[in-house]
Amino acid sequence: MKTTLLASLAIATLASATTYLEETFSDDKWQDRWTISSAKTDLGAFEISPGNWYADKEYSQGLRTTQDARFYSASTPLSATFDTSNDDLIVQYTVKQEVPQECGGSYLKLLPAGYDASTFNGESEYAIMFGPDVCGVQSRVHVIFSHKGKNFLTKKEFPVPKDTKTHLYRLIVHPNQKYSLMLDGDVKIDKVPLEEHWDILGPKTIPDPKATKPTDWVDVAKIEDPSHVKPANYDDIPRYIPDPDATQPEDWDTEADGTWEAAEIPNPDFEEWAPKMIDNPAYKGEWKAAEVPNPEYKEDPDMVHYKIGGVGLDLWQVNSGSIFDDIVVTNEIGVADKYLEQWKEMSAKEGVIVARMDEEAKAKENEEAKEKENAKEVSADELEMDELDEDDEEEAKAKEAKEAKKAKKANDAKETKEPESIHDEL
Repeated sequence: MKTTLLASLAIATLASATTYLEETFSDDKWQDRWTISSAKTDLGAFEISPGNWYADKEYSQGLRTTQDARFYSASTPLSATFDTSNDDLIVQYTVKQEVPQECGGSYLKLLPAGYDASTFNGESEYAIMFGPDVCGVQSRVHVIFSHKGKNFLTKKEFPVPKDTKTHLYRLIVHPNQKYSLMLDGDVKIDKVPLEEHWDILGPKTIPDPKATKPTDWVDVAKIEDPSHVKPANYDDIPRYIPDPDATQPEDWDTEADGTWEAAEIPNPDFEEWAPKMIDNPAYKGEWKAAEVPNPEYKEDPDMVHYKIGGVGLDLWQVNSGSIFDDIVVTNEIGVADKYLEQWKEMSAKEGVIVARMDEEAKAKENEEAKEKENAKEVSADELEMDELDEDDEEEAKAKEAKEAKKAKKANDAKETKEPESIHDEL
């Protein structure tokens, strides 16, 4: 009888285990499963690609964004509506950003049953938004829940990895209003009540609106030291005095310029004084009203219970190149773990590749720096040679001028001597 009961329980467990989406983009039929929204006419294009580098081409093949500074919008339905009030909602996927993102998201949106795939866009209703978002110095993994038409962002922040490797994101929303979060195989949150990280229902307690601060309550933390007295003649010493070395200009016209006054300078006899502050012995601290139950707070056991019908990619990206892969929506942890183990194996291989690429990039950088330095030395040598050539040229010109002058002097002397010879002959 016990064996029969255990078998029945096992069968029931297997029957309830369902995978609603298991998208690996391992074929060229992805467009049959995904719908590109027609809400905008200039949406960025997706393609199937393993990227510019990869550990395993077949494994790394995923849905890649291809155009910079574009919106992207596509969605795919689940195999059936997922009622999160009954089972753990497990959402997991990987994304690889080969080009560092300046401003853009790489998150998923879980869409309500009955969503319109043809008009899906940034204004469309969603149940949960989950995944990395980067813009400038802001970097965080979003977990946003929708409740009664409003979206609530988690108060807990998790930074987005900044390298170019493939990263794995897993979110589990439990039916009992708790959640778990895993990033790259590391458990960041394990079954923590949602109310600890979200203000969806508002605070349970509020400051008593009827409370008033007692009249004798002292909330001044510092007072003047009564023993620190201002010097008796302090108020009689001016801060500034006329410059004793200044003299009236000789061309000063009193009738035209008015009475001359020397410019003022800081008084060397003046010393700044300020009352010394000490702790107030009567200080009671900042007064706060006592907390009372919030009359507007109402527990909602269905706060994040949804009927989910699909998964959407609604993105803005300044830098394209995000590769989405292994998108899983299930209530069976074993399915998610299967892809986690695959990711771990490939992540180790990617780490080796990235290390090698970093070394090659560093070597190239050093080589380019060396070439620039050599080019500077060659330029300096050429400049020095040019200067030497110029010096030689100037020296040659000077020598030539000197020889010309010498020749002219000799010729002049000869011409002067010749008439004397003729006179002698006569």
